[in-house]
Amino acid sequence: MTEDAATPAEGELEFAEAMGLANGADRQRKFSEAADKLRVRMEAHAAKVREIVSGQPPLALLGFLWSGIFVELLGKARDEKAEAVGQFEDFQFALEYVHAVWSSTNEKSAAVELQETAPSALYAELAELKRITMHYCMASSMASTSLEFGDHTQDIEFKAKTTWVLVRGHRYQVLESEFFNFVLAPHDEALREAYGIGAAEIASGIQAIADSMRIGLPNAVLKLQEWMDKTHDLAEREGLSLDEAIASIKKSDDSFTPEMATALHDVFYGGICNLSRHTKLPVALLDDLAFNRGDESEFFKPGEFSGTPLRTLPARVRPLIKVDDDFYAPDAVFVRDSAYRAIQRGLLGRLPTYRNDWKENQTRRIERAFEIIFANQLARGKCVREVFYKNPDNGDWAEADWICAVEDILLVVEAKSGISTLSSPATNFERHARAVRELIVKAYQQCDRFIRYLSTSEVVPIYNRAGDKYVEVGRLKLSDFRMVFPIGLTVESFTPFSAMSKEIPGVKPIVAKHPFMSMSVDDLFVLNRFLPTAGALFHYLEVRQQVAGIPQAMLFDELDHLGAYISKNRFDDVIRDQLKEADRVTWDTFSEVLDEHFAKPDWELQAPPVQEFPPTMLKVLASINKSHGAKRLLFDALLRTMGGVGRSNFARCIETLIPSLSQFPVRRFLMGEDAPIQVWLCRVGATPSKDEVKRQGEIACLATRSVSVPVLTCWFDQSGEPTTSAFQVVSAPSVLQGNYSELRDEAKKQRAKMGPVSQFSA
Repeated sequence: MTEDAATPAEGELEFAEAMGLANGADRQRKFSEAADKLRVRMEAHAAKVREIVSGQPPLALLGFLWSGIFVELLGKARDEKAEAVGQFEDFQFALEYVHAVWSSTNEKSAAVELQETAPSALYAELAELKRITMHYCMASSMASTSLEFGDHTQDIEFKAKTTWVLVRGHRYQVLESEFFNFVLAPHDEALREAYGIGAAEIASGIQAIADSMRIGLPNAVLKLQEWMDKTHDLAEREGLSLDEAIASIKKSDDSFTPEMATALHDVFYGGICNLSRHTKLPVALLDDLAFNRGDESEFFKPGEFSGTPLRTLPARVRPLIKVDDDFYAPDAVFVRDSAYRAIQRGLLGRLPTYRNDWKENQTRRIERAFEIIFANQLARGKCVREVFYKNPDNGDWAEADWICAVEDILLVVEAKSGISTLSSPATNFERHARAVRELIVKAYQQCDRFIRYLSTSEVVPIYNRAGDKYVEVGRLKLSDFRMVFPIGLTVESFTPFSAMSKEIPGVKPIVAKHPFMSMSVDDLFVLNRFLPTAGALFHYLEVRQQVAGIPQAMLFDELDHLGAYISKNRFDDVIRDQLKEADRVTWDTFSEVLDEHFAKPDWELQAPPVQEFPPTMLKVLASINKSHGAKRLLFDALLRTMGGVGRSNFARCIETLIPSLSQFPVRRFLMGEDAPIQVWLCRVGATPSKDEVKRQGEIACLATRSVSVPVLTCWFDQSGEPTTSAFQVVSAPSVLQGNYSELRDEAKKQRAKMGPVSQFSA
């Protein structure tokens, strides 16, 4: 590796000097000087990368990169995971540049064989390019005078630039078909007209791309090993040379030659990336997803950031490349990140009159995403799309995309089907910022407007529009809802802005109570697999919303939030404790628990990782889930909020008392002082009287010094299995009650013998 444009220290010396200066014009100027010099070095390394890649036979280089990373990561121990992740990111970065060079360079390499030193030289140049780019991102952000996001602008600009360079969408390749089938389904008829196949076939084809690149190499290696073993066995058994054994197998088995050729091509010439072989997608569609060699003219165009990752990599526009007569996808992740919008552009190019229909159909689809994807969890909810109401600011009619009331929980979802900008934050940060405002801030403002409308009166009407008329379809009472979840929903992940939305000026808890969350359709598919019940989903959203209301807490994306929830449960409480000793807390890598699940070859047969619950408690939660009652989700959340010790105590107490139901028709116990809950265990057919439940609940309030106590009643059959549950919240008694003294005295007795759990028969 050489420094063509500058000595290694240029730019970095100025950066170090700037870091030592106090805030002010001199510091900003020095950072600007550093950024300028670092940019020149970036451009020089990018030119060298182009020279290396364009000088090699394409498929030999592609095959070497893929087989090299496979061999490198094969058998990595668990404690080497961090190193392996870094190596894979470097490999992915190399694939992106291979695609970029081929897309931008029409000249075919004169080399017939891959130069032995080329791959290592390529990796070395890319490593230095990435390192210098990170320094540039920091220096240029510190030099920025933009105020797009107020006091947080420099931090957000830095994250936007580094994310642009380092992060591709965090996707699980096994879910490609699910995502594409969902988002393309509204356009099925138009897709058939343009390409001859519909949404399901396209989704299946894209899944085939992902599968080929996920398991293609190990399958090809196994196939080679299988034929090698057969050849050696035949040679040893019949006393033949290897050449004679190969000739014999060729003669006796017609599948030998084509299978060996395919496997060799997959391993050594990037055959796993060849979509012409591994998918049934039509050529017209592949054409719309691909660049021909040399078709792309912007990436290496002379000028600032020429060839650097701070321009728009061609794979962001079209993820495929046509080499000779076949279509290749060098990098699977960009297929997911770019294919949806590339299909949109290709379809509209072929059917220009469908433009308005695309927008309308897609908007309706995204607005109903929660309702469709979480059909099981929202089965008891009342969902309404295109809700009209009077704008609390001016009295005009306004619209909310979708709301759903599920018992004491209200979801308010504003869907944005627009596209995030293809402009780099380094070349056009203002345009990048506008995309953020369109996809996140606008959704927040619409959620804010609707929830403020709900707060304007004790009960407010909501309407649908029928022609020119507005028809009342219901009335809402904000005080009826224990939790309100305002959510902005985008088609694709908008990482890291979705997780950072709380830091954007003006995005604050709505009516000072309900923090806003930003999610994508991608996220919903993963959440649905790990949170299959209404109780699990809404408890996660409760914790997730609490973290959204902590500006000093940063988790990268929704998958990190979900991983933290599975690992830590109330991780919002953990973060608050950490913030007592720090100004800011950043959590990362929590998605690993999800990553490991989807990485398993038999992941579909494996139960997804979940929080740990004693089996008895899981059975009670199941009975709560299938029961009815206005407070069902509240009680589900109360149990899920318990920590490990609380869950163990809860289960142990039930297991201790169940055998005694043969003697006593009703038993009860009281848990906790800070967050008490009273539980009644009943035989099927036996029920405590309402007066006794109220009386014991009031005693529990006094014993735990609580304003109210939740009371859970569970019925158990003869085998000790919970069948159904009922829910009630009992308030503390008034001192004016005639039996107050009696209740107080009983409470004193209970308090005197209270431990973690107090048990009583009835």
